[in-house]
Amino acid sequence: MTKNYLRPPAHRQFVRCFRAPASVAIGVFAAASVIAQVATAVGSARQRRTEMSQRGIAVKPSRRLRIAIALLVVVGVVVLAVSLTTSWKQPMDQPRTAHPTGTAIPAPVSQQLEEWRRPTTTDPREFANAYARTIWTYDTNRHSYVDWQNAVSVYADPSSAAPEVARSLLPQWAEWEQLQLHKARATATGITAAVTPELEAMANRGQAPNGWHAYVVRARQTVVLDTGTEQLDRQAAVAVVCTPTCRFWSASAQVSP
Repeated sequence: MTKNYLRPPAHRQFVRCFRAPASVAIGVFAAASVIAQVATAVGSARQRRTEMSQRGIAVKPSRRLRIAIALLVVVGVVVLAVSLTTSWKQPMDQPRTAHPTGTAIPAPVSQQLEEWRRPTTTDPREFANAYARTIWTYDTNRHSYVDWQNAVSVYADPSSAAPEVARSLLPQWAEWEQLQLHKARATATGITAAVTPELEAMANRGQAPNGWHAYVVRARQTVVLDTGTEQLDRQAAVAVVCTPTCRFWSASAQVSP
């Protein structure tokens, strides 16, 4: 297997810092070479004129020679200017490209449904209805199973085993995967909370803690799948404790007739 070793950012910064001076130096040496050639040509021409003057021959400066010298000087200056400009401008104009070590996968964004909002109330019936709405409302396209579990857990006291009991009425992982496969979503309507004779008897026996209230909560659940829509009747026995603010106590899907 081939391994790709990427150079650290510090190395790239080091190379970038010394790349521009190196380019400038190359440009200066190129310009210096041209200027040196010009100086050599000028020196040779002067030497020839001197030698010819010493021999008694009248020497007149050639117009072509003066033009050639002027052109060489101009070319040297232009080369120097272009080299300097290119060397300093290129690091500034060159776009900075990122070198990721791998493909970044965006993390899923947790979303809370409005129907999951936990009320802060002293009304036990309202609290029981809100809990039931939370366990019967979901949207696999908008949240994960963990999001749903967390939304249910906040109804209970985190210092006890109540959060685990509150989550027990949710589907199992395998069921959730099937719901995701069919892009399922569900809403609960017509939620009611009633006190049955059995629950009333439990409260009158004095075995329940202070502020304890229990209801049988019923609702109509509409489940939308990619294959169609289903209407289901839901019910659960839900107990809450209000002292005076309400919190979840227990729940069961088994309801006595």
